[in-house]
Amino acid sequence: MEIVVTDERDERFIEYCSSFGCVLDDPQVVLLLVNYDSIAGCSSFKVYDSQSIEIISLFVDSIKNREDISYKLIKQLEKIAIDLEFKSSYVSLQKDDVLLDIFEKLDYKIIKNDDEILIKKEFRSLI
Repeated sequence: MEIVVTDERDERFIEYCSSFGCVLDDPQVVLLLVNYDSIAGCSSFKVYDSQSIEIISLFVDSIKNREDISYKLIKQLEKIAIDLEFKSSYVSLQKDDVLLDIFEKLDYKIIKNDDEILIKKEFRSLI
């Protein structure tokens, strides 16, 4: 499997997201997890503010490796964001979203817990 960096205009991304019934708000960075000739997962982010990104999609086909694949896609999005000099990442989730546990394992903290949960991670400086 390989991770391909692309954008929201990639037809493979559009098709894959629509298979989950999803319409996205203009992601600027898209990752596709390609397994031979098919898409096995995707994730994306858009600019949240001048210092932050917002992860707006994370879809994975595999039930068996869902947590490992999700972890790798999120970490790769974070690496790209850090390379682009962003300082933090936000994610909005529903209260019953199974991804909350994965994000919490990656040091995301709940900052708002209403109808939707807003979580945030501050990227650590290597200096």
